[in-house]
Parts: sequence; C-alpha cells; structure tokens
Amino acid sequence: MSEQRSGEPQRAHVRRLLRELGSDRRGAVLVMVAALLVVVLGFAGLAVDLGRGYIAKSRLSRAVDAGVLAAARSLRLGQSVARQQALAMARANGVTNLGGIRISFGTNPQGESTVSMSASETVPTTLMRLLGIETMDVGSNATAAIPPVDLILVLDQSGSLGQVGAWHDLQNAAKQFVSNFDETMDQVGLVSFQIRAADDVNLGHDFKSPIDGAIDRMTSDGDTDTGEGLRLAYDQLQLPNVRQHSAKVVVFFTDGRPTAFRGVLGPGGPSNGGSALGPFAAPNGANYEDRVMAVSTIHAGGRLRGYFNRPDQLAMDRLATPDGCRNATVCWGWTEPKIRNKALQNGIVVANAIRTRKAYIYTIGLGNPHASDPLLQPDMGYLAELANQNGQANSSQPAGKSYFAPSKDQLQQIFQQVAQDLLVRLTQ
Repeated sequence: MSEQRSGEPQRAHVRRLLRELGSDRRGAVLVMVAALLVVVLGFAGLAVDLGRGYIAKSRLSRAVDAGVLAAARSLRLGQSVARQQALAMARANGVTNLGGIRISFGTNPQGESTVSMSASETVPTTLMRLLGIETMDVGSNATAAIPPVDLILVLDQSGSLGQVGAWHDLQNAAKQFVSNFDETMDQVGLVSFQIRAADDVNLGHDFKSPIDGAIDRMTSDGDTDTGEGLRLAYDQLQLPNVRQHSAKVVVFFTDGRPTAFRGVLGPGGPSNGGSALGPFAAPNGANYEDRVMAVSTIHAGGRLRGYFNRPDQLAMDRLATPDGCRNATVCWGWTEPKIRNKALQNGIVVANAIRTRKAYIYTIGLGNPHASDPLLQPDMGYLAELANQNGQANSSQPAGKSYFAPSKDQLQQIFQQVAQDLLVRLTQ
C-alpha cells in the first residue's frame, strides 16, 4: 500500500503537467508531436521488423526446401534415414529450433510417395515493441513427390567380358546397383544379351532376390546383339504393370560394339515382314526365316560366324554352332561391314522406340578404347546416341546419360554413380 501511495503524487504531477501543456497552445503542439512520434516510430519499426521477418522466412524456406529434398533422395533407404537427412540439412541451413520441424510421409493421388516438411520459429521485434508487438512467428512448408521407378537393367554377357576378367566385377556391380531401389516403391526387371537376349526377370516388385540369383547364374560367352537386348527391355516397358506416373528407365551395359542382329532374312536380304522390334514372322518365300546374323569371329580364309536359325532356341551360355552361310562372299550379300552396320542400326531403332515410351536410357560402356580388335573398343559416341545424351538423337525425347568405365575396377563406382544421378534427377 505504501508503494501505491508513493506513486500517486507522481501520477498527479504528470496529469497536472499535461493539463498545463494542454492549456498552452505550444504545449498542445508538443503533445501532438510526441504522440505522432510514437506512431511514426511504430510504423518505422513495422517496416524494419517486417523486413527482418521476411529475411528470416526466406532463410527458413531455403532450409525447408533443402531438407525435404534431402529426405526425398534418401527415402528409399527408409523413413528413419529420410527424417535424419532432412533434420541434418535443416540444421546445416541455420535452423536452430529443430523442435519446430514437422516431417510426414504419404502418397499422392498419382501413386507417388511424398515427403512433407514444415518449420516455424519466433523472431523478436525491435521498434515494433512500441506498438506492443514483441515477437513475430514465421513458418514455411514444402512437399516433395518422389515418382516410383519402373527400371529395366540390360546386361551384356558376351564372351569378351570373361576374356578380360571383368565378368565377376560386372556381376557384383550390377547386384549392388539393384540394391539402391526399394522393392515396395519401385519395380525392376532384368534382361541379358549376347548372341540372343533373354528376359531373366520380368518387371515387378520384390525383385532383389530373383535378380541376384539370375545374375549369379549367368556366364560370359557369345556375341553382342545390342538390338535384341534393347528390344526385350522395350517389350517389358509395355507390360500391363508399368505404371502411368512412374519414371521409366532402361540402364544398358556393354563392353564392346554390336556384332550381331536378328531379323527375317533370306536370299534377298532383310524382309519387310519384320523389323528390329519384331514380330519376326517369315513371309511366304523360300529360305526366309527368323535368323540371327553374327560377325564377331573371323575364321581362317575369311569365313565368318554367319547366320543362326531359330534364335529363341540358341543357348545363352555358350557359342552357338553356325547353321550355315559362313562364307562372307556367298552369304546372301551380307558382308562383315553390312552386318556391323545393321547391328548398329537395330540398336538405334529400338532405343528410339524406348524413348517414345517416355523412358530414359542410361548407357554404361566398359573397355579399352585402344584395343587392337576394334570390336572390343567401346563406341562411346554410339552409346551417347542410344542414351540421347543432351538430346543429340532427338531433342523432343527424354535425354539420358552415357558413362564410361575404363577398367573393371571402376565398374562398381560407375554403376553407383548412375544410381545416384538417377535418384537425384527424380527429386529435382
């Protein structure tokens, strides 16, 4: 009570002073100026503090955007890992109040996995305190959609891989590559090729064990029929379980140049009854049949490997025995350069068809560009064309990427680089 009584004379003094000022015109002006000064300072403080709030919100938005992308890129490693990556990225971008961060996971109507992240913090004011506003709350939120992947891995298992001791390195690198994808979210299939191609594992979920087993059972032998490997990948991309909103990808590996092709062949050359995409139905006419033509081995006297009838019956684990037409001068006009060119063109035709399905092609080449046998030299220009790198084949189609491993020791690194580049691309 004593404190209250001691304050009353002071307040009375202030009221008396204000009455005196109010009775004086000059004092009235001073009161108005003082009152207006408070308002002006308040509005000036509003501008200053709103600017500070805008800067804080911009910083918070950058942190949230970076955090949600980090979570999206690591989601295939599990939600716990994705959450940790998001918080780490937010902290790295200056967010100190990690308790104000909320992270949730879901699925949108398109079937894409989503990561949502929100963050808030309280910013103290300066001059706005004159208006009774001591703090401002700022916040930001972002959502990243991660499309599922429908991916076909196409592996060259030709004999040259075994000859240079790279086959087991390829098997290990390919299995490690597949482990980057989620068996629930993604679908992966496997195709292998040499003198012919095979659907080792059809596109689907729960793929890791079947693909690992199929790769372990493969052996390195035979020729290089690039077009056939890509054709079976194209066929898998047309399976009914391919999803409308998935990211469609073909990852194609080879260690050399195409040395064989499949087509409807006869005395008059290729038939119009079939193309690189099939169907390989022989038209009416003598000696026309679904055949494979190969040139990878030149025998004494210029005798080529020649053609093979009934391609689907050729073994995948050994060199096939030629059915006939092994002499380059009488093989219906099919010389070695013509066969090589046709094999190259088949790959280009099928790669174009794959890209018309809105699919990306990633190519990986292995080998010595200075090898004495030109068929063992990887043609990186050709692989870049298959991938449509930088849109060089068709600027209106998806542009993939091409990679080169100069030796078997780089295979693991290159396959992992492809996986990381692909997963980052999906979350940009």
